[in-house]
Amino acid sequence: MGHWKNFESLEESLSLNELYQVLESMREKDHSDKKFMAALKGIDLDENKEQDEAFEEVKRRAQAKLTGRSEQELQLGELGIEIIEEE
Repeated sequence: MGHWKNFESLEESLSLNELYQVLESMREKDHSDKKFMAALKGIDLDENKEQDEAFEEVKRRAQAKLTGRSEQELQLGELGIEIIEEE
């Protein structure tokens, strides 16, 4: 099992980057499963993917501009992480 005694120990010792990787892997697997099931029915899920990604990027930039925060601050805020700047 590695350097950890159990899964709880593993979860408690993950860094933020590792957590992002786990989350991204889970999303990719989920998308792959759904894409396969859709392909069985003759549906291409990635048909408009490029347009959707561009639209989401524009939405993120607009939201950041409206709130006066950076895109990174918005992403961290969605995760429940608040950035406090000290003078």
